[in-house]
Amino acid sequence: MIEIVRLSFLKSGQVDATRPAIEIEAILRVGGGEETNVSGGYASTWRTQLAAGKAELHIDAATYQGPTIKTGDRVRALSRVHKPWFEVLRVDDRGETRLVLELGEV
Repeated sequence: MIEIVRLSFLKSGQVDATRPAIEIEAILRVGGGEETNVSGGYASTWRTQLAAGKAELHIDAATYQGPTIKTGDRVRALSRVHKPWFEVLRVDDRGETRLVLELGEV
């Protein structure tokens, strides 16, 4: 389930020279079987943000040595066909073992 992704760090929509891009191994989950739209169903009860249900990147917090990840940064799935890009919509760093990035499609 682990794959190689590139984290690209941006500041005001431009490449942030103080935080160079890095490649890491992480778990990228795209899509889900129980998602519906924001007008009802599961989306209204457990996730109100439609974009949050599209993709999540799970990073091992104990081994991550890179720059601080912020909203607006980008993730590229290097192991997947066409190497899709995602935008970081939210960073959940409250867990002790994982950083969870909620991603939207670019």
